[in-house]
Amino acid sequence: MATAPENPEIGLANSAPFIRAVAGFLVLAGLGLAAIRFVGASPAEDGFEGALGSLALGTPVVATGVLALLAIRERAVLLLPAAVVLVPMSFLSFALVTLPLLVPAVMLSIGYRRRSRAESMSGARAAVTLWVVVLFVIAAVGALLVHHDPREYTTPTGSGGTSDIITTVEALISLALTATSLAAGWFLSAPVPSPAAQLDPAN
Repeated sequence: MATAPENPEIGLANSAPFIRAVAGFLVLAGLGLAAIRFVGASPAEDGFEGALGSLALGTPVVATGVLALLAIRERAVLLLPAAVVLVPMSFLSFALVTLPLLVPAVMLSIGYRRRSRAESMSGARAAVTLWVVVLFVIAAVGALLVHHDPREYTTPTGSGGTSDIITTVEALISLALTATSLAAGWFLSAPVPSPAAQLDPAN
């Protein structure tokens, strides 16, 4: 697959290696968030359900990295929803563990502004792609938080309870919505051949 042309005059943020590095950081950050959440969860969320719920919570961050990787394939517009999603995600943790996500958000927004100059997508298509992807990711996070599912637990050393857990159903719905956001972004951002390319008998 072809990658979008790069202009060395407009900075590092336009380069494919730079975007791949940011994307790799985001994928690792999402998986790290899932691991931290699982390790720090209450005994009520042990086992498969707790692991799946933690994965679902980290997957939206992973998705921003995947969007950045897809953007290299002549789909620069996907850098924009990735950057937009990272802003609210950076405030997801009350302990501010996710606050550093603001840094790649800024990097991706700069990358979009510079890299999109080499592509010819209408403002209307870019807006539709942005909002469809963002709304699906927001819905994915919302599916984990909207419904409260209190649960009590008992261990050999005591018992207790938690006001909310992520159930298996909530996690699966969230994962499906996140996957849909990636698929929608890929198809909505597909490059349109120029009229000259369409008339070229070699294509």
